[in-house]
Amino acid sequence: MNLAPRLSAGVAVLAAAITTYAIAQTAPAPSASPARGGRGPGVEASVVSAARSPEVNADGTITFRLVAPNAKTVRILTDFPKLGDVPVNGAAGFDMTKNDAGVWSYTSPKLAPSYYQYWFVMDGTVLPDPQNTFVRPASGVYKSVVALPGKDAEWMMFRDVPHGNLTEHHYLNPENKTARRVVIYTPPDYATSGQRYPVIYLLHGANDYERGWTQTGMANTIMDNLIADGKAVPAIIVMPFGHDTTGSTGKLPEVRALQASLGYTPPARSPGGPPAAGAAPGAGAPGGRGPAPVNPSYMEKDLLGYVIPYVEREFRVIKDKKARAIMGYSMGGGHSTTIGFRHPELFSVVGGFSGYSRPAAEPLLADPAKANRDYTLIFIGTGTEDNALTGGRALHAAFTEKGVKHDWREDPGYGHDYQIWRIYLRDLAVRMFRE
Repeated sequence: MNLAPRLSAGVAVLAAAITTYAIAQTAPAPSASPARGGRGPGVEASVVSAARSPEVNADGTITFRLVAPNAKTVRILTDFPKLGDVPVNGAAGFDMTKNDAGVWSYTSPKLAPSYYQYWFVMDGTVLPDPQNTFVRPASGVYKSVVALPGKDAEWMMFRDVPHGNLTEHHYLNPENKTARRVVIYTPPDYATSGQRYPVIYLLHGANDYERGWTQTGMANTIMDNLIADGKAVPAIIVMPFGHDTTGSTGKLPEVRALQASLGYTPPARSPGGPPAAGAAPGAGAPGGRGPAPVNPSYMEKDLLGYVIPYVEREFRVIKDKKARAIMGYSMGGGHSTTIGFRHPELFSVVGGFSGYSRPAAEPLLADPAKANRDYTLIFIGTGTEDNALTGGRALHAAFTEKGVKHDWREDPGYGHDYQIWRIYLRDLAVRMFRE
């Protein structure tokens, strides 16, 4: 089944609500005449106004607009790397200016072709672009996305090449009685080749979910293009959900109702709130700082106890550690290095993108010769504008001192976002499973 990620009706409702919040204060009363195209009021009413946003300009800049005549301040935050004419990493934010019509705007410097995330902060309220329905909804993230096409981004954008399929498998986790979903990419020739494939277990970050790597990371499109260009060994990509339960406040009542119907009571959480659900032991802050791991994380138990057995039962995969890789970003990097370093019998490739577990690396540091036999590739990397840089440098130094073979990348200008994580996925996919 070929399932493109779809925007739920709930997101449409939220977009409409945000539009109301941003512009209804001074907007004129709705006309009694029907909306253009016959669409009337309600959840199907268009969110698009005459103040178009975003707008990609011919010179490679992007203009963003927000109609908010009564707002005092509006800033736009982005994932622009600090490269070229961009003065700071986009997460630092840029001030928008208001015209006489009450429309706030900001035009970026010239940008490299890519997909860019952005969001507004209006008088302290964080909101996505109410006019742009290309969004990134996730477990704890709701941001807008804009495509800036160009030759330098063809490797991540849809092209006229053979395409693989995305399968979404739903299952009940027996431990905490939650409905879960894992997204699985199969290469374009999977249905007809009859062959077995290596597998990449690709994990997401703390505010993301199992669709993140395809909705925003473009993992399936990247792999389609690499395979078509003869640059990557065709592989299956498995993208599980990394938390114990969803971070979506609107979905949580359904989760709790299902648990109650099955006689399960979730453990109480402290009033201050727990660490990110499902965080890898030892992951701590970005970069892998934190206490030593004691027990397997929820992600580790779910991955090893259900996801991998399911994949190896239902899909034609090569059941050998040399054909398994595990990697991810941020929390997913902590998960990947924790699980990968704990289980050298299962994985030959381990990658941590802006997230890594130093405590889980202790056995490798204690016996470098064994580590160098166990793994064909250990990769750690981050951007220089990322808080994970310090932890990554420390792990790189420890590996170097003890002689553990690994690749370390420190990429100037990049922050804690998919701009660099897509590049890491592309570059590792080209190298893996060549033996």
